[in-house]
Amino acid sequence: MKNVVTFAVLGAASITLAACGGKLGEAEKLDATGSAFNKALYADYITLSKGEYGEGDYTDSDRFADKAMMAASGADVAPYDPATWKIPADREAVLKGAYGRLVSALNSTAKDKATAQLARAQTSFDCWVQEQEENFQPDHIAACRDAFIAAMNDVDKAMMVAKPAAPAPAPKKMMAEAKSWEILFHFDSTKTLAGAKGKIQEAIDYVKNFKRPRVTIAGYTDTSGSKEYNKALSNRRSEALAITAMDMGLDPKNVVMRSYGEDRLGVKTADGVKEQKNRRAVITVESK
Repeated sequence: MKNVVTFAVLGAASITLAACGGKLGEAEKLDATGSAFNKALYADYITLSKGEYGEGDYTDSDRFADKAMMAASGADVAPYDPATWKIPADREAVLKGAYGRLVSALNSTAKDKATAQLARAQTSFDCWVQEQEENFQPDHIAACRDAFIAAMNDVDKAMMVAKPAAPAPAPKKMMAEAKSWEILFHFDSTKTLAGAKGKIQEAIDYVKNFKRPRVTIAGYTDTSGSKEYNKALSNRRSEALAITAMDMGLDPKNVVMRSYGEDRLGVKTADGVKEQKNRRAVITVESK
């Protein structure tokens, strides 16, 4: 199996390429100029290009090398727009939401205040898009996605502005009772039914009642389709719901994602039955 090509796996490890040639060899010879953000992009795109080269994926190695060379020259380098890639239909909404979150950060002052973190978010997102289009190595996809989420969390932390100390509020009894919200989905889809955002916001607001909250987002399916397919679909549902909640203000560090496929049915049915109440994800907020 290929080595996973993401920062989460490569870390600080270096890959030495002897006379590799191609665009990667050309890109590595450059001295990055311009802003600190461009220099960070250059270094991260070189890492991605090396990883793809090591896997024998020379097309994507060249694509990342091209981006590295653009960054090195001081030019603006935009992240991949998933709308221009052949993304599986059931993954479009997730990547579109993540893309919007990234572009919003790029258009803010984060390039100056969270330079390395934002560069890592952009390059991890491009890694995610590229792996998702290939769509045959789920561990690679997950690693790129997780690296993007972690980097965006770091960006958000770096952008937090210290507020003046407010008067101490009256003592408040912390609620320890766990509470759950059920979100329903359309058939064979990660698109939620109407009213989902209101429930998600309720869950996010409820988190404030805990000093050490844990938010579990678990995806499920009905029994229509194979067990293997439904396991993957439930994972996509929990992931899509988690990213939506994060975009709405849920702190990623508190989130745990689970997927159960057609196990643990909300409504017991025979195999092969389409049941709306089983096409769901559940957000549970509790204390750690």
